[in-house]
Amino acid sequence: MSFPTTILARLLEATPLPPKDADVDTLLAAFEASHAARAAVLAEVGAPLDASSPEARELLHHLATRQHLWREALAAAIEAVKDQQIGVGKLKRYGDGLNFLNLERPSH
Repeated sequence: MSFPTTILARLLEATPLPPKDADVDTLLAAFEASHAARAAVLAEVGAPLDASSPEARELLHHLATRQHLWREALAAAIEAVKDQQIGVGKLKRYGDGLNFLNLERPSH
């Protein structure tokens, strides 16, 4: 394996698939770990990599696919946090107006 393909293989290894059905905190922790591992690999690279070999192009394809999956997972996490914030805002806004005592059955 040449130097560029070795680096690309290490980047691919440092970029696992996003965890399925993970909560936002778990997803962010996994992303941060992957980001740190990738940064360590990239710190070793001084010049642009030659990715012209078929092996390097295949690794780049897999790396791009994983990066796309991470972008989708992080975008979904952002939407989940937004939805939670909207829900909290609604609860704060309408919660004081709800009088749950009125919902109890009257006692006779």
